[in-house]
Amino acid sequence: MRGALNEYTRREEIFWTLVSFCILVMSIVGDTLKFGCAPGKGPMVQDPVALEVLRRAEATEADFAKARCAKTAVKLGEEVAVFKQRAAKAEKEAKDVAEKAEKARKSGPNPPPAPEVELPTQPAQSVLKQTKALAGPNCRKLSEEAAGVSQNAAAGWSAAEATATLPEGGDDKTQQRTAREVLSQWKDEVRVKSIALHTDAARQALEKKLAKAREDSTRLKEGEPSVGLFSLKAAILVGVLLPVIALVISYFSLRSASLGRAKLLVALRRFANTPEAGLQAAAIVRLAANPNGGEPGMVIGASLGGLLAAWLAPSDNANVYRADLFVAGAMGGLLVGLAGQWLGRLLIGVRRWRTRTQELGDIEKPTIPVALVLGGVSLGLEKQFLRYFEALPIGDAAVWVQKLATQAEEQILAAADAAAQAQFAGGAAS
Repeated sequence: MRGALNEYTRREEIFWTLVSFCILVMSIVGDTLKFGCAPGKGPMVQDPVALEVLRRAEATEADFAKARCAKTAVKLGEEVAVFKQRAAKAEKEAKDVAEKAEKARKSGPNPPPAPEVELPTQPAQSVLKQTKALAGPNCRKLSEEAAGVSQNAAAGWSAAEATATLPEGGDDKTQQRTAREVLSQWKDEVRVKSIALHTDAARQALEKKLAKAREDSTRLKEGEPSVGLFSLKAAILVGVLLPVIALVISYFSLRSASLGRAKLLVALRRFANTPEAGLQAAAIVRLAANPNGGEPGMVIGASLGGLLAAWLAPSDNANVYRADLFVAGAMGGLLVGLAGQWLGRLLIGVRRWRTRTQELGDIEKPTIPVALVLGGVSLGLEKQFLRYFEALPIGDAAVWVQKLATQAEEQILAAADAAAQAQFAGGAAS
């Protein structure tokens, strides 16, 4: 009697315990297959990394477009070409004047001094304006980040940065110094072309990068499963432990009921051959009317509730918290199973009372046979009999058991006498 399943454990209790255990194992395997081998998937969403890359590409392209680096570099080349053309014309005119002065000096006693070359300041100022616009908004930095560092354009960028420091406006001498410095910096045509090529390469690289980022951002990836009150691991732990705990509770409940029957009936064995022999049979009748021990409904309900919630909850809906639904299914199933077990016991009522009484009678074999007691209770009146019988004190119940057994025995004897007389009468007539 150390364990729960002893000889006083009813067959139906053993049956439902095994059923609940099998369903529990089945639910654990099902939950493992659903959440372990095929874990819950989140909704298909845009890749946040790709979206961040797209945002940065758009910002860089917008900065480059706002700075107008490529257009300014082209405009600078045009202005430098005009300035160099005007400067060349001014140098030619100054050279012609110098040649005339040289001829006059040779032909006369006091020749005029050779005039200085005056560069055109207006195109020089236009070149200076475009240079400041190109060097001001970090065009070199943006171009090198987009197209890489260009050794060919390094001299051009240095010239642009040096030219951008020159003053605008001022008196004639200041403007002439500025014009000469601008001409000195941009005299080499390669410098202007290298900047134009570098900024155009940066523009093309940014456009390609932006197009690729837009394409990547349209691809969907699997997002993380929705997380509510429970994470997936916590939900599995709770959803599996709940029916296991219910099984443990059912085990101790079954053990308590079984040991209670054994303790009571074993203690009454000493009255078997005494005038109180009816106590043992009365106890058997009362114990047989008690419901089963154990709580298999809780185990079955929690197991099936969690299993159904795990498999029926949609995994592609961002608004469904599958982990929470799994826990809610296990908890709700436990309550539904408990209610179903209670309802089932109400519906069964006293239908199995005779079978249970006979099972205990076969184990204890009391002095007053329970078969005679059961024979004294009319079919269909079990419920009324038990309501009256359970309200009696144990001593009166023992007396009633003896009376029922005596009445049943008398009825059996009377029936046997009647059958014998009828047989005798039939034999005499023949």
